[in-house]
Amino acid sequence: MVLNFILYLLYGLAFFTLGVAILSRDVRQSELGIARIIWLLAFFGIVHGFHEWLELLEQLEPAVKTPFFTLFRLAVVSLSFLFLLYFGLFINIITFYGDQALKSTPRIAKAMIGVSALSLILITTYFDLGSGQDINTRMFVAFPGGLLSGIGLIMYSRTVRSFSRNVAINFIFAGSCMICYAILTGVIPSDVIVPVLGIKVILFRGMSAFLIMFFTIRALSVFSLEQRELINERLLRFSQSEKLTSMGILAAGIAHEINNPLTNVSLNVEMLKDLVGEDEKINRKLEAIDRNTVRASKIAKELLHFSREKETKLELTDINKVLASSCNLIRNQKLSSIIRLTAQDVPEIMGISWKLEEVFINLLMNSIDACSKEDSIEIETFSNNGKVLVTITDTGHGIIQDDIFKVFDPFYTTKDVGKGTGLGLSVCYNIIKQHGGEISLVSSENGGTIVTISFPVITDEN
Repeated sequence: MVLNFILYLLYGLAFFTLGVAILSRDVRQSELGIARIIWLLAFFGIVHGFHEWLELLEQLEPAVKTPFFTLFRLAVVSLSFLFLLYFGLFINIITFYGDQALKSTPRIAKAMIGVSALSLILITTYFDLGSGQDINTRMFVAFPGGLLSGIGLIMYSRTVRSFSRNVAINFIFAGSCMICYAILTGVIPSDVIVPVLGIKVILFRGMSAFLIMFFTIRALSVFSLEQRELINERLLRFSQSEKLTSMGILAAGIAHEINNPLTNVSLNVEMLKDLVGEDEKINRKLEAIDRNTVRASKIAKELLHFSREKETKLELTDINKVLASSCNLIRNQKLSSIIRLTAQDVPEIMGISWKLEEVFINLLMNSIDACSKEDSIEIETFSNNGKVLVTITDTGHGIIQDDIFKVFDPFYTTKDVGKGTGLGLSVCYNIIKQHGGEISLVSSENGGTIVTISFPVITDEN
């Protein structure tokens, strides 16, 4: 009796601790798909731990085993396994279709999954009512739920491997222990005694519960690692913003200082062309001077764009119309036919249309330069979490990792000499900041680049 008391107490405590440990994690800022469903595993742990203590009470005080108590215990264990089944289903969806899969899954599909699982648990509970045992619930709900959860955790380890190899290993161990628990709980009855060892199967269930708790809690460190990376990224963006602000002040002075002499040079070149007449050799030299003067003037112009502060009042702007206009303005460019615009119905933002066109044209031209006729450029708009988002995805040659954090730096360019000033993305960055938005870029040297721009949605406070 003492051994049973300790066993059931620790068995329930292991699952209860698992649930509390998960719920104590702040995962609201996490972009990992598992963050949206981890609460299901937490509720399974808390409710199932409570059920094991109910079974302990039943053994200590047989008098409490009334029909009402039995019905209550069956309801509790059924609810716990329902949470486990939901977790198993959803983590496999995330594993196979990506961290954003649940966002894109139609509500009708989610509802069908929910109704199907709920119907299954109600049917098994109904058949268990007659015997007072939870045999059917364990076989048809706990077993598949635990099996799916274990497989899902093991497969999800590939997603978190980029954060830490040790975290991925903990996910694998947690999943393996969950599969063992699914077999011990769903397939093997509670009163079975393991041959040779002469030990009840409940002991191995308790050991599995403890190992699930141990490895899952260790695996939860992935959220801390993700937060650390997010903080580092924000610090990098902050330093980038400070650097660009300082460069803007410097750029304004430089642009104004060099514009006047450049204009004077251009005028004198035109006068010299008239004076030298048909001398081809001198005309070639003058053309070279004129060409480089024009290029220097273009740099000065882009410097002024880069340093320009808010000059026009923000007004209600339809981002879809701005994008359509931008695509129309570059329709005569080579490869413009590979651009596809998919515009959802999104709220209006406060903006300056011509400045936003400048941003999108610049980004699209960069994508075109990185692509061939076999590639594609996809533009999408959608709203999420109080923001309007625009993504520009191309399948071009991409950007090497060392260059990713430099692309918004003034005068930095990956293009050949004479083909780019390195100010285009700096100007884009500045304009987006003027609109209260954010711009980020993800790319790979293996190919493909995704630019994401977000704008705040208009509220009563704006």
